[in-house]
Amino acid sequence: MIILVSSKITQSNIQASLGKPEYSYFFLLKEFLPALERIARVIPVDSVQEVDELYRQHTAVGEKVVFLSVSPPQQTPVDLSCPTVCLFAWEFDNVPDQPWEGEPRNDWRYVLQRIAGAIACSRESADAVRKLMGADYPVVSIPAPVWTRFQDLMPEQGWQSCREGRVFEFTGYAIDSPILGLSADGLVQHMARPEAFQPSVDAKRLIGRKERSRILFRSWREAMRNRHLARQAAMPAGKQPPPSEAGAHPVQACRFELSGVVFTSVLNPRDGRKNWIDIVTAFCWAFRSTPDATLILKMTHHDLEYYRIVLLTLLSRLAPFQCRVLVLHGFLDDEQYRELVSVSDFYVNASTGEGLCLPLMEFMSSGKPALAPRHTAMLDYVDEDVACVVQTSVELACWAHDPCGIMRTRRHRLNWQSLMEGYRACYRLAREDAEGYRHMSLRAWQRLRDFSDVPLVADQLESFLAPLAASSAAEKRLGASA
Repeated sequence: MIILVSSKITQSNIQASLGKPEYSYFFLLKEFLPALERIARVIPVDSVQEVDELYRQHTAVGEKVVFLSVSPPQQTPVDLSCPTVCLFAWEFDNVPDQPWEGEPRNDWRYVLQRIAGAIACSRESADAVRKLMGADYPVVSIPAPVWTRFQDLMPEQGWQSCREGRVFEFTGYAIDSPILGLSADGLVQHMARPEAFQPSVDAKRLIGRKERSRILFRSWREAMRNRHLARQAAMPAGKQPPPSEAGAHPVQACRFELSGVVFTSVLNPRDGRKNWIDIVTAFCWAFRSTPDATLILKMTHHDLEYYRIVLLTLLSRLAPFQCRVLVLHGFLDDEQYRELVSVSDFYVNASTGEGLCLPLMEFMSSGKPALAPRHTAMLDYVDEDVACVVQTSVELACWAHDPCGIMRTRRHRLNWQSLMEGYRACYRLAREDAEGYRHMSLRAWQRLRDFSDVPLVADQLESFLAPLAASSAAEKRLGASA
């Protein structure tokens, strides 16, 4: 069997695509490749135009061929001769059943009726497709096989919490709270004068309050950027920048020494589902008098300026606090990422919905317990045995790519108090119950082994894809004989 695979984001453009829509599909394809390669010859294609030509070439010599489009259904091609399967991650319990913006594929029924089948990354997503298309529709739930790549990180007896001597080296941009001199007074000190960006009297007459606020914010941001550029040009070499400009200068091979209990989260600050502001505020409130607690945020976004001022403003408003917040901005290669996993004690997730959550699965595959809710894809592998569970409640929401923003679905609203108390519960476990932490570590490792090991996932993929490719080949032979 031959599997043609395609993803919108590739190795050549992933660094510039961090934080952009569908960037995570690059990592999803990367995780599935080892399992796919166990069951078939895998051929990556750069464009959809190549698919049918390769399909004709290989079926002509008797090969069974299927095209795996690693993308959301609304971006999956529907007019190919090659049997097409959509591999997607989805974070809601129902799926779009209406078109918009003149694109019929936004109604997933249009796509699913025209392709051979679909692979969802969670049971909830697969059930949502069956509700829409009928119980007999060819859809299956298969997780990304991440365990094999991270299982070797865990020591034989499980992780010990609060290990001393942990060091993490990082090349990129870093914002480290203890060295910033954070204070709410500092927000005023570094702001441009209000009159520098007030709209004109005529503008006030013509625009409403909301639009006036947008103009004020854009003007303030531009004034701050110009002020920063001027200060950067005038700053002597080696001088520490003021808090409002912290993290604006690249740090080469910075060495961070970590101690105490280390929490880590990997997220896109542009993705409102991730609740990164709640992750920070709950942490700083839980540990405002606890110096040996550290939160590492690895931001997956191509533009530091998108969130830097928001982050510094947030930390300044929370000050004073004794815990440590360390924010990393930049691309981590595989070895650096494994080091980040190793120096952490817990992984933190506070999202309103997940299609899969690869970072959470990766940390758990290495034996790291979690602080996370139980909903959407996380229902498949998170419970009280492997995590401190954060409480949520259901509320109305819209599908993420719906430009109309109509409330057609549901999401899971975070309970901030539960998140804050969860931080403290994790801290107590790590500090006061070393054996309990070690057992939770082992259970997390075992849970992901039984859920996302490569041989297990490969068997599921073969059971689903091989019949689709075989039926297509049989139809092609019948057509030729007729």
